[in-house]
Amino acid sequence: MKKILVIEDEDLIREAIQLILRINGFNVFVADNGAAGIALAKECVPDLVVSDIMMPEKSGYEVLEALRAYPPLATVPFLFLSAKADSGDIRQGMNLGADDYLTKPFEHDQLVAAVNTRLAKSDEIKKNAEQKLDNLRTNIAFSLPHEFLTPLNGILGITKMMRDNYDMLDREDAMEMFDEITISARRLHRVTENFLFYTRLEILSNDLQSMGDLLDEVTHSAEEIIFDAISSKSTTFNRADDVIMEVTDSPISILPLYFLKAVEELLDNALKFSEPNTKVLVKGAASGGKFILKIENKGRGMTPEQIASIGGYQQFERKQYEQQGNGLGLVITQKIMEVQGGSFAIDSIPNETTTAILTVNASKHRI
Repeated sequence: MKKILVIEDEDLIREAIQLILRINGFNVFVADNGAAGIALAKECVPDLVVSDIMMPEKSGYEVLEALRAYPPLATVPFLFLSAKADSGDIRQGMNLGADDYLTKPFEHDQLVAAVNTRLAKSDEIKKNAEQKLDNLRTNIAFSLPHEFLTPLNGILGITKMMRDNYDMLDREDAMEMFDEITISARRLHRVTENFLFYTRLEILSNDLQSMGDLLDEVTHSAEEIIFDAISSKSTTFNRADDVIMEVTDSPISILPLYFLKAVEELLDNALKFSEPNTKVLVKGAASGGKFILKIENKGRGMTPEQIASIGGYQQFERKQYEQQGNGLGLVITQKIMEVQGGSFAIDSIPNETTTAILTVNASKHRI
């Protein structure tokens, strides 16, 4: 039975709504002011909130802001009720994250229809999210054995060859084999590291207290982290002259380790899927309370369908292109932005240009 929280300071209206919803099969909780509604919402964790706007102690707008800032209730559908029909009031509510708006007086059927519509949309969002997670689990289960075994088989094969031909190997051949072992070992290390990193993020995303704490983390110098990531990745790919950095420094609201990881993964993709001697442009600056980082390359790019499939995790065109790594980099980046309250997007024209965009909250904290 779905739980509905009704916050309304007028007794007759509150009781009428409660009766209507109970008749239609909902478990209804009621509060007569905004402050009480916030407390009750945290206690009962409703599937939907129906709230008046003009109320004592806390307005409906303040209730909505409080719930959106509380992780367990941040995505709960919110339906405003008000005698006011001004478009400015409606826009204010929607800008704060309200899902719908009913003007009093309203008909019995209008209320029930609005509640059912919002609940249905919420269920559909949850279903899609669960499907994406199922796809992710399936794709990881299919890809990881290959990604672990390929470099491991390389290491075992070359070491056996060296052992069997020890007396015949000259120094040049031995050094070449050592280099191949090192490459395979680094690939295996990266696969393992990314898998463990992703697993930690998944666990963290279900730990609401830790997620709340993360929102208070600060990287004091975005420029420094970006520079470190560029230095590391450009050296790995032997493309130090290909990366151009144009970053205006700013403190940002994200854990330094997570920001570094996200930037490294995007640079890894930009350098991996673009040709040597083509430029990778890294631009970043704060604007309007946000820090926006863009990493652009002239590689093969991605189709809209491929971009939309990132959350489900799949590697694209594996038969056509050799892909070193398990493809979790973009998924990890997306997950980092999710737990840190940022966003991640890709803008791409296949075979022309691809731009990865990270957006995080700028911070007021400085060293």
